[in-house]
Amino acid sequence: MEKKSLKNVLEIFLTLQVTKELPRQGFLYSGFKRNEADSVAAHSFSVAAFSYLFSRELKSNGIDIDSDKVLKLAMFHDMGEAITGDIGTFVKSMAKGVFDKVETEAFNMMFRNMTDNKEYMGYLEEYQKLESKESQTVKIADALDALAQGLSTPGANMDDLKLGMAKISKEKIKDKELSKIFLDCVNMMVNKEVTYFRGHFDKEDTSQQEL
Repeated sequence: MEKKSLKNVLEIFLTLQVTKELPRQGFLYSGFKRNEADSVAAHSFSVAAFSYLFSRELKSNGIDIDSDKVLKLAMFHDMGEAITGDIGTFVKSMAKGVFDKVETEAFNMMFRNMTDNKEYMGYLEEYQKLESKESQTVKIADALDALAQGLSTPGANMDDLKLGMAKISKEKIKDKELSKIFLDCVNMMVNKEVTYFRGHFDKEDTSQQEL
């Protein structure tokens, strides 16, 4: 591998280190303390992991979706924020697409020297358009991660988040089947029908018999 190519990819890698300490601004606008808001890096990992696993389950249930593309869209969806910083959803909606253009330009700057930069740019553009099932699946993961952060924070004001979930379902998730599944996820999480795995099985969990 040529040293120039190695330098190009290491530059992106080092730039992304910023996201480990970059707070998600939307939580701060909703009254969260800094230590209660997760980082862009933590959010991106959670979104990528859930998006991929979720899409695999969707495919297993008969929905035609490309899980590999879902993972790529999820991985790239917030990388531009390493340069722009995170902007809350409410502020983005006020700006009417202005920040998408800024984030796109930042993304272009980051990947300017990469061999396949046009391909990577295509993933970001597909996510921003939210026309494909793959991009809407990542948007679902993006929203559910915000909801999960709120639910795990004692005393958090959930009103903004609940309103946000309803708005995303109506305006962003155009696929009716995915929109319904999204709302099912929201209701299950809010009503505590499901929570994180605590390292032991509940009495009604029969899956332990299969291990």
